[in-house]
Amino acid sequence: MTYQIPSSPVVSETEEKKSRFICWLGPVTDKAAFQFQLSQIRKQYPDASHHCTALVIGNPANPDTMQADDDGEPGGSAGRPMLELLLKQGIGNVGAIVTRYFGGTKLGVGGLMRAYRGSVGAALQAVNLEAFVPLQEVSVSCDFAQESRLRYLVARYQGNCGQAGYASKVTMSISLPQDQWNPLRELLLSEGFELQG
Repeated sequence: MTYQIPSSPVVSETEEKKSRFICWLGPVTDKAAFQFQLSQIRKQYPDASHHCTALVIGNPANPDTMQADDDGEPGGSAGRPMLELLLKQGIGNVGAIVTRYFGGTKLGVGGLMRAYRGSVGAALQAVNLEAFVPLQEVSVSCDFAQESRLRYLVARYQGNCGQAGYASKVTMSISLPQDQWNPLRELLLSEGFELQG
């Protein structure tokens, strides 16, 4: 369930037959933030030939969102090789933007694929990756006498207790790693806790 994500953005530069390839690679959790980053890069490099992109949101084995854009390069020669490399490396919640300054020599589709893939590869060598653990969030209700038991069990399964509401019962939000949820769920149900969500 866990996968690698970039801990912070990096920028690297490669060259292929006098064309410059500048790759921004960093953490992204939604498309709007990625589009904003792309707009900032377009402003930073307004005279560049192309700004090709690849985006993977969520688990790279089964992404919530993935997209690639060739930005005017021949179809499939830029964004797709960039995206394939990110998926192959098993990196999620990541965006890559490669800015190209044309150097005067045409690279052909194969050359472009190698150059864009190589640009992202150089950035991947520079980036720090960290493990991302997807969390399950649930609301649990119990009698007042069970509250300390609930807190103990959640901690035992590497989870965290959020805010508690006190009415006729205690209702608490909890979050824990998804792979810990099923065993904790069975235990909570067997001990009479009520689960919502």
